[in-house]
Amino acid sequence: MEQLWIDINKKSGMPIYVQLEERIRFLIHKGLFSAGDAMPTVRGLAVTLGINANTVSRVYRDLELEGLLRLERGVGTFVAASANTALPKKEFERFEKKVFEVAKMAKTAGMTAPELALIIQAKWKEI
Repeated sequence: MEQLWIDINKKSGMPIYVQLEERIRFLIHKGLFSAGDAMPTVRGLAVTLGINANTVSRVYRDLELEGLLRLERGVGTFVAASANTALPKKEFERFEKKVFEVAKMAKTAGMTAPELALIIQAKWKEI
């Protein structure tokens, strides 16, 4: 399995485990990972991303607790059957388009990505 679908920015200020968790969650919601798909091994993903294997292990355990992943000791880690939360393709594309518009507006106004993220998080909590 190609590993290039996960980007970790070690200088972003956001903890690596949060970035990894969010990226895997995103890939499941986008439908790039489906129920039953095998995830990379802990060690393999850690080496590919240049991060500690304990970080990957923690992320996998957290996502298992959320019901997104299924860990089978000695066999591997898989996307859980309960993780079939992919948005319909058209809906996802519409969502991406709106997010792009908001990001473009923020960047044009001189706002940074972390500032925009803070606004989105605050609005999310209001919902």
